[in-house]
Amino acid sequence: MMMMMDVFLLTKPPQSERSDLCLKLLARSEKSRLYLAGDGIYHLLSQAGEIPSSCEILASKEDAAARGVVPRRRAEVREDFYERVVEDVMEGDGRFFTF
Repeated sequence: MMMMMDVFLLTKPPQSERSDLCLKLLARSEKSRLYLAGDGIYHLLSQAGEIPSSCEILASKEDAAARGVVPRRRAEVREDFYERVVEDVMEGDGRFFTF
């Protein structure tokens, strides 16, 4: 049996109440994937300890380039970012959260 994966789409910057809520919910998820887009890209600059190690992190290549952010460590920057989000939402068996 495959474990359900929760999908999070975060477009808010750090220090946003919505970002705080997203990270709290993310910490409660057993298996998750976090998509960073828009100002959510800035979480790549301060991801130490905020995002559980079990969470896969994907970032929009276009949004990272537009904001001059170079991902460190475990984030995967994707050209097919939005295609992946749609696939996860349409084909996934877990919950979908957007902030």
